Formats: sequence, C-alpha cells, structure tokens
Amino acid sequence: MKLKTSKYAETMSGEELGNKLLKSVKEMRSGKAARVTKFAANEVASARLKNGLSHTEFAQVLQISARALQEWE
Repeated sequence: MKLKTSKYAETMSGEELGNKLLKSVKEMRSGKAARVTKFAANEVASARLKNGLSHTEFAQVLQISARALQEWE
C-alpha cells in the first residue's frame, strides 16, 4: 500500500511507515525522545499543588467552577 505524497512527506509503504513508527516508540521508551516539552506551573496551579488539592477541591475552596479553574491553570 502506498501513501499519498505531500510536499512535506516522501512516499513510503505501509510496512515502511509501520517500521518507522515502531522505531520511534522504541526510542521514546528508551528515553531517547527527540523532543521533550517542559513548562512551569503558574501561580494558581502552584497554590493548588502546594496544598495537595484536586481541581474539584480547589475550585470548591475558591467557590468557582472546576472548569473555570482549569482555564486559569
């Protein structure tokens, strides 16, 4: 099976794609990921985590919806 070609990708068979994906998964599991994304918690998330509260619990303390809290974080 051949995949469609785009200007960003070369044509490869389903088997080649499968092998490439398998290789990528093995690299990730071994800690050799090509990209790692890190971010710092904002002040709201830091306060919640410092107090050991879930989103729901912290939202109740603040008397807001859990959804509003999630948007703040």
